[in-house]
Amino acid sequence: MAYLNHFSRRNFIYTATCSICGSLLLPSCAEVPLTNRKQFNFYSYNLPIITIDSMFGFPIPKIYANEKSLNNQCEKDYKKLISKAREKNILMENTKDSKLIKDIGIDISQSIDKYYLNINETNPVKNFNWEFSLLDEKNRNGELIKNAWCMPGGKVAFFTGILPIAKNDDGIASIMGHEIAHAFARHGVESLTRYSAIQLGTIAISQNKKPSNILNKTYNLLGSNRSIYNDIINYGVLLPFSRTMESEADYMGLAFMSLSGFNTEESYKIWERMKVSENSDYPPEFTTSHPSPDNRIKKLKEWIPIVKAQYPAIKT
Repeated sequence: MAYLNHFSRRNFIYTATCSICGSLLLPSCAEVPLTNRKQFNFYSYNLPIITIDSMFGFPIPKIYANEKSLNNQCEKDYKKLISKAREKNILMENTKDSKLIKDIGIDISQSIDKYYLNINETNPVKNFNWEFSLLDEKNRNGELIKNAWCMPGGKVAFFTGILPIAKNDDGIASIMGHEIAHAFARHGVESLTRYSAIQLGTIAISQNKKPSNILNKTYNLLGSNRSIYNDIINYGVLLPFSRTMESEADYMGLAFMSLSGFNTEESYKIWERMKVSENSDYPPEFTTSHPSPDNRIKKLKEWIPIVKAQYPAIKT
């Protein structure tokens, strides 16, 4: 009963906060590029994002006044994360795979630049400082982590365990396009806005929760350095995106693949391979909290002819 009461209070606060904020702000929300979906984003209204960290067991608010301040902090913590990975000898540098990750990431980001240049519009992420890293990290079960993520501001991390599922350059481009799309659409900021709205209603959050399986990759990597771990959660990287955001990232990632000249057919073939991997004892973290592979395969197949016609490969 205590759990039920706790659950009800949290959900009441969440529902009430989101309903009030949504009814007041949604009609004038910013739109996500390419999809034109209305997006609830505090920065669209010059409102700060407030997250909660802890110090000596006490909740400490962290305030990001604007997107630039958030991206700057992300960049600092990404560098700390990479430095920690280097110390643990799990950062892949100057290898064939790490070079491939960077090359494909740069290729896609430059194609986005060229697309907006060609249509005489400003690239919404022109100020992003894209970085791409490859980590060779194992989870608590001793298996290579099968995942990839992107911080706000364009900080991307791939894990070696997902490369066999990607299988080839086009597969890597599909995953890369999806992760870049999350940053491009500012899904992290959108998740943070929801998170911030809830925290404005209830400061008392648990500071001692053990990380769930989806968070193991970063928790293991950082060890006792919880501050960076908490920051990465706060940035929305490890907070589960909504199914709407995931579907949106699939569509936009497909468009980015097409603009960059990659084989878009590989986008759904990845999910066919994901299904096989999910049949193992330890499904890829990349799939956790995401829409089912079957639904993604169906949607991607439907979108491919539309996307290829609307976003043909950029001619260099």
